[in-house]
Amino acid sequence: NNIRGIWRIKKIIKYLFYKSLPFPKLVKCNICNWSGRRFLDNNWLEKIACPKCNSFERHRLLLFSLQYFSFEGKKILHFAPEPFFISHFKYKSTYLTADLTKDDVDLNLDISKMTSINDSEYDLVIASDVLEHVFDDQKAIEEIYRILKIGGRALITVPQGDNLKNTFEDLTNISPEEREKKFGVRDHYRFYGSDIVDKFKKTKFSVDIFDSDSVSKKIRKKYVLSLPILGKDPLTTNYRKIYHLIK
Repeated sequence: NNIRGIWRIKKIIKYLFYKSLPFPKLVKCNICNWSGRRFLDNNWLEKIACPKCNSFERHRLLLFSLQYFSFEGKKILHFAPEPFFISHFKYKSTYLTADLTKDDVDLNLDISKMTSINDSEYDLVIASDVLEHVFDDQKAIEEIYRILKIGGRALITVPQGDNLKNTFEDLTNISPEEREKKFGVRDHYRFYGSDIVDKFKKTKFSVDIFDSDSVSKKIRKKYVLSLPILGKDPLTTNYRKIYHLIK
């Protein structure tokens, strides 16, 4: 009976918590327009996940970085697309989704070997937290460069260490469990440092960096574009950067 009583109390507390979330309207999601008292926690970080669309701070920051981008007449290729971005982009342009293995995308593509895509075909390529999953990330960057039009751009995000200069990676045949211990996720090949910019420039990209300091403190706080509480795990990306790579 005590266990059942505790369970009921917890259920009531959870119900009241979610019922009260929309008030007062202190934060807002710029992707789905939900607003409320706070965002939710995820497995890594506190107060960053939108209760409605489950976007994180990196997703909202990515969309903010496109606020002056004109979608009219543009052709966009989006790798590993999040559902909330699909609904946001698909009516604004010629928008195609891609993934190596998933069935619910327009194109099944290996980002490091896009043989079915012509040179200079796309205006915008989006790959948010994709490159760390790719065995040959330099080849993937070269392929993105190849398929972009002159003046086109790629939006890239990656997990990146605080003040970490050099990327560390392991391309050997270690187990998923070992990868999770080493990189935080079971299918990551690397954890990036600031030298990722050298990889971009090696492919002749011009690099612009958009981060939470690119907007006002008021906007940053309202849309939660940076972490309210820094993660303590050394494999946490506490300071997100949106890399705009321009051909």
